[in-house]
Amino acid sequence: MLLWLRRFTCLLLAMVFSQQSYAIEQPLAEQLLQRSIVVPKVQYQITAVELSAEELVRDRALFHQFNDLPAGKATLRVTAQQALWLLVQLNNPFPETWQAWLHYPFLPADRLSFYQLQPEIPSAQLLGKTGSLLPYSERALPVRGYVQSVSLEANGNATLLLKIQDASLLGTELRLASLPTLLAEAQQQLLEDALLSGVLLLLVLTILYCSWLQRNTALCFLAGFYLSFALVLGILNGLAFNQLWPFYPELNPVILYIAVGSCLLCLTLFSRRSLLQYAGSRARQLNMLAAAAALLLIFSPLFASGPLKLQLLFVSVSVALSIIIIQAIYISLTTELKAAPRYALQATLGTFCLLFVQTRYLSGFAEWLNLAIFLLFVSSALLLQPARSQHLN
Repeated sequence: MLLWLRRFTCLLLAMVFSQQSYAIEQPLAEQLLQRSIVVPKVQYQITAVELSAEELVRDRALFHQFNDLPAGKATLRVTAQQALWLLVQLNNPFPETWQAWLHYPFLPADRLSFYQLQPEIPSAQLLGKTGSLLPYSERALPVRGYVQSVSLEANGNATLLLKIQDASLLGTELRLASLPTLLAEAQQQLLEDALLSGVLLLLVLTILYCSWLQRNTALCFLAGFYLSFALVLGILNGLAFNQLWPFYPELNPVILYIAVGSCLLCLTLFSRRSLLQYAGSRARQLNMLAAAAALLLIFSPLFASGPLKLQLLFVSVSVALSIIIIQAIYISLTTELKAAPRYALQATLGTFCLLFVQTRYLSGFAEWLNLAIFLLFVSSALLLQPARSQHLN
């Protein structure tokens, strides 16, 4: 069985690499007819947010300070007083006029402005504005991320400039696509997001049913974790903004931190109720520290902003999840509690869910993590069927 599994894995890897090499050898026009492609050469610089596109273009010394993006640099840190500028040249590989679409897939960006440069003047023509701080209805297309159309003459080219503003973190990837390809990929992403959210909500209902059936209050906190996780997932993939508050973009950054804090708090309470009933005072104190980190994140929109809020997010998540997973593993290995391994596994799965979803959306890559999160959901559901004699009071 193991030999067949190895053969299947090798065959799958060979197919993936062969498809990638075939895609690289294809002409650009054929690639664009099949899928969106990552813009290969993007230059960037970070300036003061007050600098306008016209000032940047007319100041030749400043304009020549654009640098190539380092390989593998998916995100850049900025502050509220800074703006990220991306410079890209688009080429039309078709023998006729082409309506190209430039796609910026990083959802948390506050404001984006698209400009088309006219170097001979020089000047910058504004093509459109968008961003997470604008209502959802003002987006050019209902896709995940932000897009702008550019008309290119036959075998012509255009130079575009993007001004991107945020108070913490910005993505650097740009994609190029035709409209049918872009819409097809958007529909596939929507289907994947809806499937993942549906499985997650079904898991919440299953946990609540098991909690009622087993008279186990600890599972209520686990259901609260996955319900908060569903909100985090909806915010990061844009479904919550589209469906729940499309006219109130100011809720996006506020609810994200509250939802992540709620995830941490529910997971902390689940660990306390299921694993720490007979633990020592030091273990309970560590659990209270994790709960305090979660509460600090929940109330962070009241006193933190910009880089401080992002740092608080990373610190709170790291502290709370580290305490939870270490305590869960330690107690399951050192105590005689019958259900300790099962609860430790559930706490561990929840921890990985929260880590994976942030990696998936905030770093701008790792599409395969959708499948990993789905498998974690299924594994958590399978752990809800222990023998009644193993239940904790």
